[in-house]
Amino acid sequence: MGSLAADERKVVIITGGTSGIGRDLAHRLHSRGYNVALTGRRTAEGEALANSMDSTGQTTLFAECHVESYDSQKAVFKAVWDKWSRIDALVANAGIVDKESRYGLARRGASVDDVPPCPDLGCNDADFKGVVYGTELFTHYMRHNPPGVKGKIVVTGSIVAIYPCPTFPEYCAVKAAALQWVRVMAPMLLSKENITINTVLPNAYDTGIMPGFKEAYLDEHLTQKECMMSAYDVFLEDKSHTKTGQALETAYQSHYYHEVPGYKSGIVIERTDKVYEPWFQWIHSERSDLPDAYKEPLRKMAE
Repeated sequence: MGSLAADERKVVIITGGTSGIGRDLAHRLHSRGYNVALTGRRTAEGEALANSMDSTGQTTLFAECHVESYDSQKAVFKAVWDKWSRIDALVANAGIVDKESRYGLARRGASVDDVPPCPDLGCNDADFKGVVYGTELFTHYMRHNPPGVKGKIVVTGSIVAIYPCPTFPEYCAVKAAALQWVRVMAPMLLSKENITINTVLPNAYDTGIMPGFKEAYLDEHLTQKECMMSAYDVFLEDKSHTKTGQALETAYQSHYYHEVPGYKSGIVIERTDKVYEPWFQWIHSERSDLPDAYKEPLRKMAE
């Protein structure tokens, strides 16, 4: 566990930490000197995992959490803060795939009066709202961290955020939303809060989220464990604290960065994606102070 005392070690919260990517990452980070807070829905599994890493409980913690619930995440952050009085990193990893079909193919024979029931959008709640909630809570606690702490958020996304897969329409859409969340939040979180936020975009990784992975993929299609884990290292171990708003694909044994698309409409989009300070201040209570923001009306500037 290293030579650092428990209260001197970096603290990471890993949502969805009891299986798959989260479990593998928990072992890796704990062995590298982190205090690890695991969250998940399955209490017995989570407590057993935390105990297996540190039976004394000094450097591990499990907290049951439903990430789609703000109150549930809030309770986790408070428990972690109460235990270690610092939170250095958040890995927003918890996620699920579509819980039911959005195509409605099984209802082809329904009568006109047999209107579909309200859709179950649990995937949206867990995979996107959960990321938003975690970001807001992490930012709050980051402001109370010991001096010198540099905050890091890493979101577990998916490559289908960029390349759509018709099997999972809702999952693709919410992972695209999470990718854009990372990109849009990055400049302000770094400049105002000293937080970097990035996303890892896995290709297939056998987490147990779907049955029959070995039948659905060849070995060379599956992201290897070290490839996956080292992608999180890229952002969590970024000592320069400059990598932010980045999206890193994991593919078998290789990493690939995905950049924001270049402008196609020239000055039109170049104006649209820049902050207009009067609007920013109206919504967010203070100016962005970003270097490329428009500080006053463009028509006035053009005169």
